[in-house]
This record gives sequence, structure tokens and C-alpha cells, in this order.
Amino acid sequence: MVKLRSLLAGTVLAGAVVAGAAAAPAQAATTSAATTSATTASATTVSYTKHWFEGYSGYGRGEIRGHRSYYKGFYYAANGRYYFDVDVWDRDGDREQTYVDFWYHDGRGWHQGHRLVTGGHGKFRFSYSARGGFDGYKFRIGEGRVGHYDWSDYANRSW
Repeated sequence: MVKLRSLLAGTVLAGAVVAGAAAAPAQAATTSAATTSATTASATTVSYTKHWFEGYSGYGRGEIRGHRSYYKGFYYAANGRYYFDVDVWDRDGDREQTYVDFWYHDGRGWHQGHRLVTGGHGKFRFSYSARGGFDGYKFRIGEGRVGHYDWSDYANRSW
């Protein structure tokens, strides 16, 4: 009985490998066609591996966790660029702005790339060229008034 199960499992595994090998050229052709059409279509129509990130602001005066500002998003690499898609929420309703600082790193060091600002919910999309040594980024989020932000720690990513 054990030998029969092993034989069946081996047959199923071999079939899966053969099916995967047969599908790989078709998938490669589809990916190539999709990448070619990405230059004329929007980047959201092409599927790439997404890398997720998120973070919360620091605590302000008497705030609870549910009132902290929050961001989440993802990035992916395509066509020689890194594309970022970020959602930001100001959840405490105190009429102060939420700020997200985006910094990137290249061969010359760290540079502030974007400051995203919202008073409620904001969606932000931007991209950077992969040329020039772009090799990492960091985000931080804060809320409040100028000079009185409740900044989070930086969330760093590098590759």
C-alpha cells in the first residue's frame, strides 16, 4: 500500500513538472507581449511582483492606536523604473495634516523624493528610474502642524 501511494505521488509530481515546463514558454510569451504593451498601456494593467510596506505615525496627545495616521502601499519594478503606489489615512479627525516623507538612496547618498500630504485619505503614485544607482528607499509618517509632527521611525528597504 505504501509503495502504491509513493508511486502515485511520484506520477502526480512528474505530471506537474511536465505541465509546468510546457506552460513556461507560453507564459514567457504572454509576459513579453504584456511588457511590450506596457509602454502604451497604464502600468496597472500589467502584473508584476508587488512588494508591500506599511507604517503608523507616532502617538500624539492622548491618542489611541486607532487614531494614529497610517500608510500602506507597494512597489514593483518594470521597464527600468520602480513604481510606487501608496495609500495614506489621517484617522484622528483633528483637522491636522498627515505627512509621509519618501527618501531614496542612490550612488550619491539619500535624497528626499516626495512629501505626501493629506487631511483624510490620499492615494499617491510615482516612479523613479532604476538607472543612476537607485538601490533603496525609506518612508516615515507624521501628523500635526509644522514643527510639531508625531513622526514614526523610518521604514527602510534596500535591494
